Amino acid sequence: MLKSTGLIFVCLLALAGCSSKAVPDSQYVPAGGLLDILKDFQRLAREDLYRFPISKDVTGMNVMKATLLRLEDYEKKNPRRFPDIVAFTKGTAYEKLRDYERALAYYRKVAEQNGRLGEESKQRIAALEAFRQIIETPLSADDPFAYLEALDQKVASWNELVKKYQGTPYEFLARVEEERVDRAKVTFVELNRHRIKNGNDLVIVGYSQLIAKHRQSKNYYRHLIDFGDFYVTLAKDYVAQHDPEGLDFDAAVFDQLAKSALKLYTEVARVDGIVEKIEAQGKIEALRGLTEKVKRLNQ
Repeated sequence: MLKSTGLIFVCLLALAGCSSKAVPDSQYVPAGGLLDILKDFQRLAREDLYRFPISKDVTGMNVMKATLLRLEDYEKKNPRRFPDIVAFTKGTAYEKLRDYERALAYYRKVAEQNGRLGEESKQRIAALEAFRQIIETPLSADDPFAYLEALDQKVASWNELVKKYQGTPYEFLARVEEERVDRAKVTFVELNRHRIKNGNDLVIVGYSQLIAKHRQSKNYYRHLIDFGDFYVTLAKDYVAQHDPEGLDFDAAVFDQLAKSALKLYTEVARVDGIVEKIEAQGKIEALRGLTEKVKRLNQ
């Protein structure tokens, strides 16, 4: 199920090169302009969006957004030509951008027809309906523990879809959604850490679990930086609560928090070719400045 995505696009592109002996349904023979739009999109639409960000086209623009713009332009210049192919491609682009409502709307248009893409669209509709059901599951706004429990249930539901759609692009999308909920859990505990018993320790455990679970994610280094930022927050909190010039300041406590942040920032700063590298380097310098200031005050 849903493993024929690439083959469908390949077949669509190949139709333009069919020999004169072949007589395909004319509504499925893309014009040259449409082929130009689809030739890169059909390959990039199968990429693992959990591990890698959406690719850029030759202009440096998000390829999904660029495809939508080019399809809009194509439709203006070629009204009512190849509507199923255009709608199906738009549905795929919106799906990769996680705009599932718009994706469903376009897939439904295709599924209403009896064309070759109808069956594939129906399968995609079923997958996205499952996505929408999880997303729309309400969360408790009254009890923080009930809220966290509901988030855990969402994580379990996404994990079920990861297994169900293993080996398909929907596995990648489900992992993206699962990671977002895992990150939301950490954020919620971090924002409410002063209201929860052992809140700081729970945040540290949450970040540790997030990083361990999503080590293959494209957001891995972002999570490391955020974790480092939390340790810096704890270090600043300690300084605010214990004057470095006073006698109750424990330099070892501050140093341990600072070193924990430095370790995380350094792991990111050592990796070439990632956008977070420069940010991590800047945070290392800022942390060194804070550490030096506190050291001098404590002397």
